[in-house]
Amino acid sequence: MLSQPPPTESRTPTAAGSAPTAGGSAVAVVAASILAITEDPEVKDALLEMALSDGFGVRCATTEAEAAKLLHRERPGLLLVDLDMAGRAGLKFMRTLRQSLYRDIACVAVTASNDPMLSVAVDAPVFYKPGLDGLDAAVQRLFAAR
Repeated sequence: MLSQPPPTESRTPTAAGSAPTAGGSAVAVVAASILAITEDPEVKDALLEMALSDGFGVRCATTEAEAAKLLHRERPGLLLVDLDMAGRAGLKFMRTLRQSLYRDIACVAVTASNDPMLSVAVDAPVFYKPGLDGLDAAVQRLFAAR
């Protein structure tokens, strides 16, 4: 279903380009931006705080459909997916994403679960709520490497 209501939160990205889509049209590439898929206001707040202090763009979607629509418009440098969304939507989104045209976008996941196999299941680093320890440093390293 990867398919746009306006994002619930946004901040202007710092770097942009374009990349072709499957239909041949261009989609904006925003290297120093994050698309977060989460229903958790604490995760949104932490991410927006990081964006303000570190100078990268962030958009937040609360559903898989909203995230897919945003992805069709703009390719972020990083996807942050909350695995604890209702109906296991975050986990489903990660699995769908890994089989789509967007599989090359760097991803991280957040969860309150203490399941050590989640990182393997989603093929991405997992950061744990409530503190999200290490997430800010990981995001900075990712953007510095690009």
